[in-house]
Amino acid sequence: MGTLLKIRNIMKNFGDLEVLKDISMDVQEGEVIVIIGPSGSGKSTFLRCINQLETPTSGEIWYKDKNVMDPKQTPLRDFREEVGMVFQRFNLFPMKTVLQNVMLAPVLTKKKDKVAARAKAMELLEKVGLADKANAKPSTLSGGQQQRVAIARALAMEPAALLFDEPTSALDPELVGDVLNVMKDLAREGMTMIVVTHEMGFARDVADRVIFMADGYIVEEGKPEEIFSHPKNDRTKTFLSRVLEA
Repeated sequence: MGTLLKIRNIMKNFGDLEVLKDISMDVQEGEVIVIIGPSGSGKSTFLRCINQLETPTSGEIWYKDKNVMDPKQTPLRDFREEVGMVFQRFNLFPMKTVLQNVMLAPVLTKKKDKVAARAKAMELLEKVGLADKANAKPSTLSGGQQQRVAIARALAMEPAALLFDEPTSALDPELVGDVLNVMKDLAREGMTMIVVTHEMGFARDVADRVIFMADGYIVEEGKPEEIFSHPKNDRTKTFLSRVLEA
């Protein structure tokens, strides 16, 4: 397995506010990285910079040895087909059915045959446990169901990696488990994933590597057992003592 993403010295300023301060990391194919940390630490901004929803103030992002920030090397649309994103809010098209939501991007951007796209969409809805909701409108679904549709929609583009920006934070607690189970299945199947989450159990069980961010920096990173059982940095210890006791 090779290196899928190389991220070097990413800085992001909003005016005078430094949100990301010299972030560097590599992401290997098939690796599950979970990013934890307090609110305001720059986690979501970091994901948005990777996906180029935000333009880094400085630094470099390389995907399969091509510079993502150079549109001649890596057209943005092509990159986003390869590295998909699932957001806190589901962003489904309300007037389209669940099936149409999942089919839409492959037909429009990949020019996929509609019959093939429909078959693939139904396969993905089966995967996330929602084949019976194919003809429903998003407004009739629970938040957890809508998020699972959003994951199916991202998978329909057949990405090499998925970025998850706090995918369960907008959900009622009883709906979180269904979404996390879908994500656990993806991890077991070898999907490369970078997940920003407050779900410490998921981080402990599924991550190959846990990254703790605070104040715009990567403060500490390591295997889940190292971070959760033997954190080295005082900032990490303080954060974990608060969230694990909550």
